[in-house]
Amino acid sequence: MDRDTRPIRAFIVERLAPATGRTQLHDDEDLIDTGVVDSLGIFQLVAFLEERFGIAIADGEITPDNFGTIARIEQLVASRGR
Repeated sequence: MDRDTRPIRAFIVERLAPATGRTQLHDDEDLIDTGVVDSLGIFQLVAFLEERFGIAIADGEITPDNFGTIARIEQLVASRGR
């Protein structure tokens, strides 16, 4: 079953991006380099993903490879599909 990943984009744009003045983000835009996601933002995002999608994200999975872009975050969540 595919998961609806639109809430991921909404969370990032509405909760994390405003601090940078950004209102739009591209799927492959680096969220860390642009300052949209910082260390606190990563933990907020992980908590959101775990609660919203009912998944567990191990500490070792919290890497730029998994959380660097919206597309990568969506891939991580989609990989947990049932």
